[in-house]
Amino acid sequence: MRTIPARRRIATGLLVATLLGTAGCGNVYQPPPVASPRPVGAQQPASPRVSREVPECDARRSLAADPARPRKFVEQGYIRAGVDQTMTRMTHRDPATGEFKGFDIDLLREIAKELFPDRDPRDTIRFVVVTSAERQERLRDGTVDIVADSMTATCERATEVAFSTDYLDSGQTVLVRGDSPYHGIGDLGGKPVCAATGTTSIGHLTDRPEKPVPVSVPNWTDCLVMLQQRQVEAISTDHNVLLGLQDLDPSTRLVTTPPLTRPNGDTSCDWHVGPKSACTWFSDEPHAIAFRQEDIAFVKFVNHVLQKLRDNGRWAEMHRTWLPEHPDNGPPPARYGPNPVWPPGL
Repeated sequence: MRTIPARRRIATGLLVATLLGTAGCGNVYQPPPVASPRPVGAQQPASPRVSREVPECDARRSLAADPARPRKFVEQGYIRAGVDQTMTRMTHRDPATGEFKGFDIDLLREIAKELFPDRDPRDTIRFVVVTSAERQERLRDGTVDIVADSMTATCERATEVAFSTDYLDSGQTVLVRGDSPYHGIGDLGGKPVCAATGTTSIGHLTDRPEKPVPVSVPNWTDCLVMLQQRQVEAISTDHNVLLGLQDLDPSTRLVTTPPLTRPNGDTSCDWHVGPKSACTWFSDEPHAIAFRQEDIAFVKFVNHVLQKLRDNGRWAEMHRTWLPEHPDNGPPPARYGPNPVWPPGL
């Protein structure tokens, strides 16, 4: 066996000791931190909102209910429904089963039961995943027949698509990290706040007097990732959507914010959902189902189904299942009548 000379053993020991000592002093090279990648399609600041001049209207109004099943879809044998896959309480795809679930999904199944009474609704709905920015276009180009996607009925959108009666009242608020110092939208001036592209939420952020910096992304879960990676300070959208994001990350915290002052100076809460909301929302978001404007019979039929769900308690059952802590005042009453923004014939 070859013996290592004593001098070499001593030199080797000194080298090891030197290296260990250097490591102990914290002088070992550390690679620079790598910034977390941003979601594909993220824009900061979000593209400016391009609004069109439209007449004032009551966005909650729709066509009178009619129980007649629309022949077009009865003969087609199915409906193509545009839905999101990232809103846990409203429309999402269960990662374990691949099945779509949520409040809006249950609404679609109730519509399918009435439209095809002798068939399983799972066989009569073809789900098509759409982002918030794609909803109107996918209706107009015929990709989908109906959109149930936590969509707010607005006068501007009503010039492009037809809406059902209001089926859920909600409003915009804010979700922050659990360790965040923020207590509402008023604390977020100059801070990056995330919302999905193509939503009313981006517009409301742009209009806020505090001037948060809107950050837009294709999907709501992209916002959650950016919040977790500290690329944004908050997510802001409808309360019902934020509840679903909070389910995905229970360490987050919902904060409350007073509403915007109306043009007449009124700051009360009863202008959208009543005192139960305790002034926690700063926008009015009547949720409605969207259709192509020419599908008048389908709009009327769905309004009939929605009224039936209000009357027979099924709406309340769905609400208890998916939105038990959502601070609305129950099923919104249907409003029927013409709107000045509707095209001739509606």
